[in-house]
This record gives sequence, structure tokens and C-alpha cells, in this order.
Amino acid sequence: MSKHTYQRLSHPPTGPHAVEDLGHAQNAAWWTVMVLGIIAGALGTWAVVVLSPAFAIAAVVMTVVTIVAGVVMSKMGMGSYTYAEGDTATNSESLGIK
Repeated sequence: MSKHTYQRLSHPPTGPHAVEDLGHAQNAAWWTVMVLGIIAGALGTWAVVVLSPAFAIAAVVMTVVTIVAGVVMSKMGMGSYTYAEGDTATNSESLGIK
């Protein structure tokens, strides 16, 4: 458990340093959705290659599971945007100004 508590942002960060503000997608929801999405895509591709309706159905089910898992994990706070001094480009040090 982290000893830091961060204020939640009401929306995704924007601006020239928005990617840095998101923490380079280092959250559990993002990684889970990406892994499950890749598996669903591989199943769908294999279904087309071997013309298998069973694999096609499995790919569709896996896609739905991926979406549900992402939404549930985000609502649980595992994919939330946070705001901390090191997460933003609002201070001069993070902008590269000394």
C-alpha cells in the first residue's frame, strides 16, 4: 500500500506534458485492458485464418470481457488520473528550468 495519497483529477490532463502527467500508463487497468485486448485480437485473427466460428465467438466474448474489466477496474480506482508534484509539468523543475 502506498504511503502517498494523491488528489484525483476530474479529467485527463492536457497540454504539452500530458503524457508525462498520465504517468506513462503505469496503472493496472491500462495493462489489463491491453493484455486482454491483444489476446482477443489474436483469437479473432486465428478465427479468420482457420475459419472457425468457435474461435470467433471466443474472440467476441473476450472483447466484451476486456471492456468490462477495464470499466470495472477504472471504477475501482486502478486506472484513475492522479495529481502529485512529480506527476505534472507545473513546477519549473519538471519543465527543465533550474
